[in-house]
Amino acid sequence: MMRTSVIKTVLLAGALSAASWGVAASFTSQDNAFTLDMPAGWKTVANPPQDSVLTISKGDSRITVKTSDCRNETCLENKINNDLAEIKRKNMQVVGNAYTGEEIKRIEFSTGEPFFYISFYSPKNDFGAGYFLISGKSYSILARNLTYAETDLIFSFISPRTVVEPTPELIEPTEITIPDVLTVSDVPIVMADEQIQTPLSQTAVKRHNPLQQVGRKVLAVLKRIKHVAGKLRVNTLISPHMPPYIRQLGHGFDVLIWLAICYVCLFWGTWAVRPFFQKVTDWPPINPNSLYPIRFKRLYGTPSLIFRAKDNQGNVLTALASRWDSLFMFLGLVLLVCTGVLLALTAVSEIGHLLPLSAFVYNTIYAVCSLLIPLGIVVFFCGVIWSQLVLKEINLFDNKGKRAAIILQKGFGLTKERYQIYFARSKEVLTVTRKRYSLRRSWQVFDADKQLLADIRENSAWRAIVRKLFGHLWGFLRADYTIKG
Repeated sequence: MMRTSVIKTVLLAGALSAASWGVAASFTSQDNAFTLDMPAGWKTVANPPQDSVLTISKGDSRITVKTSDCRNETCLENKINNDLAEIKRKNMQVVGNAYTGEEIKRIEFSTGEPFFYISFYSPKNDFGAGYFLISGKSYSILARNLTYAETDLIFSFISPRTVVEPTPELIEPTEITIPDVLTVSDVPIVMADEQIQTPLSQTAVKRHNPLQQVGRKVLAVLKRIKHVAGKLRVNTLISPHMPPYIRQLGHGFDVLIWLAICYVCLFWGTWAVRPFFQKVTDWPPINPNSLYPIRFKRLYGTPSLIFRAKDNQGNVLTALASRWDSLFMFLGLVLLVCTGVLLALTAVSEIGHLLPLSAFVYNTIYAVCSLLIPLGIVVFFCGVIWSQLVLKEINLFDNKGKRAAIILQKGFGLTKERYQIYFARSKEVLTVTRKRYSLRRSWQVFDADKQLLADIRENSAWRAIVRKLFGHLWGFLRADYTIKG
């Protein structure tokens, strides 16, 4: 018997939910404490065992639920641990959780009461056994000839039965007969010297104060907010059902999530204040006959890196370069960050009981995230490998769409990157070198005789360091260069 994978569990859940539930059955325990919704084919056993409150079967598969003598969660834990030790003593194999390795699984009903169960098998049969509490009563359950995935799914179908209180019957008023003639003896006589005292609470007219009603509503809202805030008080974002490699991070995972949240706030905060910090530059007088200044503009929205340069005479050059390496690294990081945030939100909901979700739903989310994290790492390192193995190529086009120049990367160096620029018309060749692993960006341009033509260097070192960590933040940290030549 091999462990059933999480993917099989998800596929089984989809298959059962896609089945025709019009012929499915809902079974209720004999004491009306809980219900069990099952797919088509299951039926109640005619001669159930003694103390059984529900016994159903389908073919050679069978589920039996009996009453137990426990009244609290500690008793249930002791019983399931004793059963686990007995199963191991009989040399039967226990199937742990597919990604956490836990042998005893725990889920909770919508009422917050626990359900502990284990899955094990012998050479001939598969079993699932456990104990659960509903409305203060304890029950034991045994499933035979059901796979590990089927046991997880079907046990999640058990739900406490909602007791609907009967609506009180309205008492019809009886008919009162009034006599046609009243005699003097029928009328009570009040003496003149007697004082009639009526309580003020009975004679005063009750008036509803609008301010009191508003106050009650505000207090109700505050209580609700306090209740939700109390649930959100969690010491860590780590859930015991998360993948093991996440749980081993401990509070390091909390730190990573908070750093991601701070970066998102910083990113969109700079976007919000950007219109109030427009940079104004005092340009020197421009010679109308000169090609300078040359204005560069970067175009976004495509996988390629596109720059457009326009000189003072109206000539336009467009630079086009593929950047699949950066795209892969960006997608890998986005996938890792989104998966981490989803794990954190799921853990907060599970620990604080914010959403009425079953343990099966939480385990499925954790299982999917445990697959997405390695996928994000693989995608990110694919981009890293691409950037180190594939040489860059940049094409420059003129106004007519013809290729004006081509820039080719010539190999990789430990400290420098080397590029060559080929001009289509003049056939001139220039060499450009760029420093690697430098705080500030810098380039040097040489002619065919290796004479230095220009030295381009970024001005601010601190801005370069911050930009490496946070990006240019909507232009706040864009680089300024000094060109010497």
